[in-house]
Amino acid sequence: MKKINLNPLRWRVNTYALWVSFLLPGLIMLAYFAYRKMAPFGTSSILTVDLGQQYIDFFAGYRDAVLHSPTSIFYSFAKGLGGETYGDWAYYLLSPFNLLLLPFSNAKLPVGILLVTVLKYSFAGWSMAYALRSMRWQSGWQLPIFSVSYAFMGWFVANELNLLWLDAAILLPLIVMGLERYLDNQSHWRYIWGLTAIFIINYYMAYMIGIFLVVYLLWRLSWQPYSLRQRGIIFGRFVFGSVISLGLATFVWLPTAASLVNSKGQHMLSGLKNEFEYKPLDLLAKLFNGTYNFDQMQTGTANIFVGSLILIVVWFFFTYRDIRWQTRVVALLVTAFLIVSMMYAPLDVAWHGFQFPVWYPYRFSFVFSFWLIWLAGSVWSPKLTFSWPQIIGILIILIAVVAYLYQRLPKLNYLSSTQLWVGVSFFLVILAFHLLPWRGWWWLPAMLILVAGEMVFSTVGTLNNFSYLTQTEYQNLITSLESVTKTLPSKQKHFYRVAQSFQ
Repeated sequence: MKKINLNPLRWRVNTYALWVSFLLPGLIMLAYFAYRKMAPFGTSSILTVDLGQQYIDFFAGYRDAVLHSPTSIFYSFAKGLGGETYGDWAYYLLSPFNLLLLPFSNAKLPVGILLVTVLKYSFAGWSMAYALRSMRWQSGWQLPIFSVSYAFMGWFVANELNLLWLDAAILLPLIVMGLERYLDNQSHWRYIWGLTAIFIINYYMAYMIGIFLVVYLLWRLSWQPYSLRQRGIIFGRFVFGSVISLGLATFVWLPTAASLVNSKGQHMLSGLKNEFEYKPLDLLAKLFNGTYNFDQMQTGTANIFVGSLILIVVWFFFTYRDIRWQTRVVALLVTAFLIVSMMYAPLDVAWHGFQFPVWYPYRFSFVFSFWLIWLAGSVWSPKLTFSWPQIIGILIILIAVVAYLYQRLPKLNYLSSTQLWVGVSFFLVILAFHLLPWRGWWWLPAMLILVAGEMVFSTVGTLNNFSYLTQTEYQNLITSLESVTKTLPSKQKHFYRVAQSFQ
């Protein structure tokens, strides 16, 4: 029997960068939570807004169902006067990460949620690094740079409390990488199982990923001068693999769809207007760090912060003549489509299943952030150099953006002059690093520190905008509920329903 080597110091050297890509985001978030004294590190907790008001109860119900009452997965008398719960599970609770909550009692559940949150940051970083390495676009110690860029993108941090959506961002790089292998006549199962997984875990986010994959395929077809027959074969593979994934996940989405048609489906497209939902240029503010607060949570603009390096390299992608002009043009069209979708009401509502979201607008914007990082990952290297027209062009754009946002500061309560100038400083320093004629061994670690510094600065600024429930407040409520429920009859012959009538 082959002995398994569990000593990290003796793992294969070519996996070190992937391990760093996995561990770095998680350790950074663990340090932040410890700094904020969130349980188990202090008296605060990770519970805030919907996580503390709604999801925590779902997770407690999840534990009870899995450990004690599995039939409540399908029907529960705790829902109104009794109702089906399969649709609730399909939307809120089918993430495999939730299994990690089982060892935690209800009183300690916030600790389990913090652990799951940290792991989701880690897996988001790892999935992007693994996908880029599998594409052979990035390798070695370049991978952690893209790991932290993806794990700490604005969408992921802003939706940290919406744990049910984060799996979509984790799986998206793996799904796209699997699609690429499938289209290159390699294994089709990476794509099929990845897409099936997100359909099972959260059909809502899977729908958004499905739209993005169609758009992505159009770009993929521009890579080479394919013949009409070759394009048909590629499209056929895509359709076949996607249909298989839909079929494998039918047991989740079909009964859920039937339930939705009879409830929320009756109110689709209500209140739809043919208009832009805000000044389009205001979206530029979201390219700066920490531009998220409580008001943005209700009726804000899309969260698309990805850091200065990604923006600089995306500019290089669109202005580098060695890349096929057809590929650049289609990429520009895809980018424009995604941008317009984040401000034009009819497209916005289409991305959300033809229903305007209540709070947390532009929930699909993670695909745009992924798109930018994916484009940057396809061309960046430590040896990247810019021509003078590229440098002058990007500086002109920077000056125009800063000038516009500076005069708009009084109207943008999520962007301050400090955030604006900090963002500009990171941008100029990272750009200057790419203009250095000599790049020694120190250049790549320094770039990682710069990128991680900017992403962490944004993350801390965002999360500090919220207040959190203390661990004592939460535990007092749980203790009160448990003391009351102990007096309830426990014999099977009793049939009754209990409701909470106090806060």
